[in-house]
Amino acid sequence: MFVRLKRSITFAKLNSKVNSKQNLTIVLLEEYENVNFYSFQFEHETLSEFEKFLLTFRDTHPDDIGTILYRLERIIEDGVFDRHFRYAGKVKDRTAELPSHLESTNLRVYCICISPKILILGNGGLKTTRTYNEDAYLNSCVETLQKIDFELKSKEKTFKIYIIDKNITGDLSLSIYDGK
Repeated sequence: MFVRLKRSITFAKLNSKVNSKQNLTIVLLEEYENVNFYSFQFEHETLSEFEKFLLTFRDTHPDDIGTILYRLERIIEDGVFDRHFRYAGKVKDRTAELPSHLESTNLRVYCICISPKILILGNGGLKTTRTYNEDAYLNSCVETLQKIDFELKSKEKTFKIYIIDKNITGDLSLSIYDGK
């Protein structure tokens, strides 16, 4: 009986993790002449994920943060184009990482390339493994962005969100689930 009860509790824990929902909002970070930078902020949080990334690493990895900010400056000038990123995720999503292959850093920040004029910046961290998939935290950053990208595409298809020039308008609140 004890074994069966233990299995039931374990299954309930796994099932609750699979079904746990996170609410978030897409927020405008910076607006420029040709490009807008967005991020996302989880419900009950005061900072966006990109702001958390900057605050976490600005003092311990200032050179790496400088390299990422330099790449963002280039994006402001050029637009959101492939040459600025290393692609992460899967072919079907728009997930990428900074910095590009042109720079070498220990930090990675993950993002969604919505259009040549819109970039959604997420969170990231220290890359200590060959691929982000091998690091649980970095992998979770990419998976979160993949889920956000999926929800954004769904809302675009149903006309709840509109991509107009360098702006994302409409219902910018999303819900993503922790489970697969």
